[in-house]
Amino acid sequence: MGLLQPTCFPQGTEKALSLADLLFSTQLIQILQSLLSPRFDRIFEAITLLGNDAFLVGLTAIVYWCFDKRRGRLVTYILFLGAYLNFFLKVLIPWPRPPVELRIVEKSESSYGFPSGNTQDATTFWTWVSLDFRKRVLAVLGTVIVLAVGISRIYLGVHYPAQVIGGWAIGFAVAGLGIITVKRIPWGGKEIHVTGQVLFAFATLIPLLIAVILGAAGEINPGQIGGYLFAFSLGTIVEERYVRFGTEIRASRKAVRVVIGGVIVGSLVLALDPILPLTYLVSAFANSFIRGLAVVLISPAVFKIIERR
Repeated sequence: MGLLQPTCFPQGTEKALSLADLLFSTQLIQILQSLLSPRFDRIFEAITLLGNDAFLVGLTAIVYWCFDKRRGRLVTYILFLGAYLNFFLKVLIPWPRPPVELRIVEKSESSYGFPSGNTQDATTFWTWVSLDFRKRVLAVLGTVIVLAVGISRIYLGVHYPAQVIGGWAIGFAVAGLGIITVKRIPWGGKEIHVTGQVLFAFATLIPLLIAVILGAAGEINPGQIGGYLFAFSLGTIVEERYVRFGTEIRASRKAVRVVIGGVIVGSLVLALDPILPLTYLVSAFANSFIRGLAVVLISPAVFKIIERR
């Protein structure tokens, strides 16, 4: 791991930076912070939230509620399966984050840094959406956001540049492979195949089981990933049979759905976190399971009731 360890040059030492210095040391972090901090701290703190898992899960919910149920389901699956991959990569590659004294945020974060989770998640989401919807505006917007999130992680001192590049590469690969895979399997269509969907739901628990066997549940809790995926996968079956809400609605109704859905899920988050903390495997699974059901089934059922009136 010699190359992966941070290397800091003493102040005042003149040294030409090599590619390895820029990618694997703290030099680029120090350069960016010396040029832009503290004036741009708040801006980069806001930008990095665009790669936050809660924000991106909210975007997948909006796609599902307001634009296209099938696409909303698929982008949810690919985002969470990518999160599983990120979890295991951090377990297998114990590459520490930059020193705490360089971090502007997340000073208490003790999880490993490769690949950058925020960067990978943002890249996965926006690459998938751009390839699936095939809208130039989404591709341009997504490119800007993905680059900005990655740069923010370096500037804020929470990842080395190579960890961010890894996040970009893995996120792009996950989305690309997901698009290719969806074209070859039956549940990629508009109609849900119940047997295949049930099998897929239980298959999402396999990585969680492996994590438990390895004793790998730690700072990043795989129970959160498994609980949401399992609930969402099973909930789609119930929604398709008993609720069957549509997305061909006016923009005003879409806005109302976002507000109502946000209130429902947000209220559950506030109520559940003290009762089912995300720091323990079982409680994290249960907490995320309820959240997944709230997005895929409970909120759509409320939409249907309200919109009938």
